[in-house]
Amino acid sequence: MDREPQISGHALLKAMREAFSVSQLDSAVAAHEQLGTLAKVPRHVRLEAACLAARAFVAQKDRSRARALLKEVTAERYSKPIHYDFLAHAFLDLRNYEEAARMCHQAHELRAARDD
Repeated sequence: MDREPQISGHALLKAMREAFSVSQLDSAVAAHEQLGTLAKVPRHVRLEAACLAARAFVAQKDRSRARALLKEVTAERYSKPIHYDFLAHAFLDLRNYEEAARMCHQAHELRAARDD
């Protein structure tokens, strides 16, 4: 029986990062959509992928899809400052400075609590 090799969430995230860095926005969005079909992808991978996809949507002038995607992931609470940094970058690209500031504040609070 032939089995197709399974691609991991981490491999797709790496592909998304590479595609986004060279402005291959369609490839980044396609990788995010493929990631959505996988089972058992770690939450932090899904979050970073969603933020990259939102940024790609903004660059493609599809702000409504970016807002919808960010609405899904901001409904959750995160335990690490880097998670809020991802969100802040996505909100900055969307030019939603109030939400970007809120995400930066959340990251700052988590860092301060960790350092105490």
